[in-house]
Amino acid sequence: MKRISILICAFALFCLAACQQEKDTRYFAPEIAFENGSYAVNSADGGLDVAVSLSRPATQALTVNVNIESSLQEELQFKLSSHSLSIAEGASTTSLHITLVDDEIWDTESWIDLILAPGTRYTLNPDGNCTARVSISKDVQLPTIKLIVPSGVEINPYLPETFNCVLETSRAQAKDMAVQLDFGDLVCGKDYLINGEATTMVRFPAGTEWIPFKVEILYQDVSGLDKHAVLSVVQQKGQYVPAAGASEADIHLYDPVVDFKPLFKTAALQNGSGFQIRQAFKGPDGAWNGNTQVDLGQSSEGSNYLRNFRNMYDHPSFSCKANASVSQMFRLSDLFPNYVYPSPVAILDYGNDQGHREFSPADSLLRFVLDKGETMKGGIYLTRPQSFTAYIGTYADWQADETGGKAWVVDSRATGGVISASKHKAITGTISVTVHKIEGRFDFTDSSSPVLLTAWFSSDSDQFLHSIDATKIAASKEDGLWKIDYKLWPR
Repeated sequence: MKRISILICAFALFCLAACQQEKDTRYFAPEIAFENGSYAVNSADGGLDVAVSLSRPATQALTVNVNIESSLQEELQFKLSSHSLSIAEGASTTSLHITLVDDEIWDTESWIDLILAPGTRYTLNPDGNCTARVSISKDVQLPTIKLIVPSGVEINPYLPETFNCVLETSRAQAKDMAVQLDFGDLVCGKDYLINGEATTMVRFPAGTEWIPFKVEILYQDVSGLDKHAVLSVVQQKGQYVPAAGASEADIHLYDPVVDFKPLFKTAALQNGSGFQIRQAFKGPDGAWNGNTQVDLGQSSEGSNYLRNFRNMYDHPSFSCKANASVSQMFRLSDLFPNYVYPSPVAILDYGNDQGHREFSPADSLLRFVLDKGETMKGGIYLTRPQSFTAYIGTYADWQADETGGKAWVVDSRATGGVISASKHKAITGTISVTVHKIEGRFDFTDSSSPVLLTAWFSSDSDQFLHSIDATKIAASKEDGLWKIDYKLWPR
């Protein structure tokens, strides 16, 4: 009987254990949100606490990161107690403290956005208060300064320009007030002037509410320049504040690279550098006279300058270096008719006829600048005076037979084609021509007259333009310089 009782008790305990509910160990992540989506505070209040709540008490300690976006500068104009929220186990709410530095805040309206970052131990509801905006107001007693600049200012610094601006104040001051300006990475005195001076200050006379001033963009020669510089009012603590949204202006500085393909059609002869470009003078009747060529090319890749080349090649008949035929800029030999064969004294150079006798070349000679808004039209300029030199001497001696061939052939072999290294007795001197100014236009949509220019010359030789045939070249004197019109077009 006793054994049966024991069995009955054991069975009862087994049934009791089998019916007892198992403990639930699953983790249910709480949803976290700001209590409000927006807050308002005055900067003079010193700060505020932004509350964060959980949908259920935390079953374990949590850390929630908070991202910040603001119109104010953190650590200078506001500070946070932390960039993360520490939530203790069992807690269902916490807060983040924002400290406002009133003395550093000068905008009448500013903001701070607090953004809860996603995590693995909690959830965020995209439709809930995942972001809270703190709107900050301030009763600003200082004047606000507004900058007024013409819209769409675009300037090529190769052709310096000045543009007009105005500063306006919200109220006139009893004393003079200096307003500080900033122009990005442009250097005052080097890249620009204000009212003709190397200063970044514009002074408001007492009692005035607006003051005009001028900004002058100074000369720069940078082919391919394309940058934006922001002219802005710089805040001066305790004196004035820049007007929100109206205290800066974007200035576009540009000098686009010219596409010379319409001019560069035919390569130079004898595999020389550059391209064959035809050139003609304007005659007294207005017609373009002559049809000789010059070898031109860009001074360097991406440059808006053209240079001319002195192209030498290995002459197959004479086994020496010789000039490619007729490739001098401005047809300078034609401007010395008394130094051209059959004159006894002539321009001497390496070549078997007068068409191979040249002046020295010049780099960075013609500067091209596109017109605003154009891609194929613009102006041509001379950045600095350029001089050209030629050697003169006794033509008969230069052509005379010597041991090994004609004098110029033997001399070219000795100098390697460098005429300036020659010490031949036939060479008796030099002549030079300086171009002082160039004014021109290019229009690469016009294939017959893509480049028209006027050049002003002087020379150290009294034979310059002496006895010239007036029916071919219209040369006139202007301010002591000789003025000649040219046309250039591709060959």
